Amino acid sequence: MSRRITPARAAIAGGTAVVAATAVTLSLTLTHGTAAAGPAKAANARLASSTCTGPAGAAYIALPGYQAFDAVDTADCKLIQQYNVGDSQVPGDPGDYNYDSSEEGVAIHGSTLYFADTGNDTVAVIDSAALQVSNYANPAETLIPVGVNPGDLAVTPDGSQVWVADTGPQTGQPSLGQISVISAANDTVTSTLNLRSDPRTIAFSPSGATAYVTTGAGLYVIDTATRTVTAVIGGLGSPQGVAVSPDGKTVYVTNTVQGLVDVISAATNRVTGTIRVGQLPWQLALSSNGGTLYVANGDSDSVSVIATASGKVTGTISDPGDPVSVGLTPDGSELWVGGLTSGIVSVFDTSNDSLVGTFNVGYGGAANAGDGEEPTGIVLTSTPPVGA
Repeated sequence: MSRRITPARAAIAGGTAVVAATAVTLSLTLTHGTAAAGPAKAANARLASSTCTGPAGAAYIALPGYQAFDAVDTADCKLIQQYNVGDSQVPGDPGDYNYDSSEEGVAIHGSTLYFADTGNDTVAVIDSAALQVSNYANPAETLIPVGVNPGDLAVTPDGSQVWVADTGPQTGQPSLGQISVISAANDTVTSTLNLRSDPRTIAFSPSGATAYVTTGAGLYVIDTATRTVTAVIGGLGSPQGVAVSPDGKTVYVTNTVQGLVDVISAATNRVTGTIRVGQLPWQLALSSNGGTLYVANGDSDSVSVIATASGKVTGTISDPGDPVSVGLTPDGSELWVGGLTSGIVSVFDTSNDSLVGTFNVGYGGAANAGDGEEPTGIVLTSTPPVGA
């Protein structure tokens, strides 16, 4: 398949303005929080193999540094297309677009993709089944205005709502952080919930009755029916990622300051244990049976593999390039890991943690193809992408 390469665009890093010029040289500066970053590391350009083997399906990878997302065939790691997202047309010039987006967060429900577009304060809604490979520049999308600097989002288990973490500018108090609640039926914001700190990531209990939101002040526990905060769990060291066990009894949060995963009882909203992982743990991925937890440690260039029954790290996977984003294939057979500074996605066999493939995001024909594109979110589905 011949692919048309999109025009070069200025890299607009998501998050606060201070990261735009240094995102590829500083360790995990792409952040809304106040986690302490480790020493700067050189990001050596390298050409990934651009091949792998895996189950049928698609991976959609958010690339805020290039205002786009990649659609990848999970069976062989083949890039099907890189699509623009969230870029509005220049008034009066149908051939030009404002490249002002920077979609940090991505979620999927069914065939519908949702992108948290930090650059223009919107959520982009795209039907992945309706994508056209030839129309990479302006795929059909709905843009929903939300709050200031949306950085992450999550879909309720029943698919009826999308909750958006509007981080707000890093301007001190009072915080402009809020949660925007979108109706998936009509793509409109139906309510907002103001928070006293910056929301970062969101996860729901299996029933959807409770939302867990990491913030600079700790973990907010929210009743989704009443939109009320029922608890704020502090002392979590600038938490970032959050995941909930399939039975809803346990919540896992990455403690970016102390290099831990904090284990929290959903019944008591108290920390019941801690698990030592690598430096600056970021995103989490939990197996469908809840037995294995994967933690991306950006400043350690590693992924920690945790047996949740024992609360012990059973393995550490080396992955150079500031790994921050993680996702599991629906069958759980593979773990996909995005390197923030390398621009490389690595694919691991979860049965033995072995590397089965790598590829440069973007148009991966050169060793620096993914430089500055910053894969900050990965979602995977069992339905192959259009054009595969």
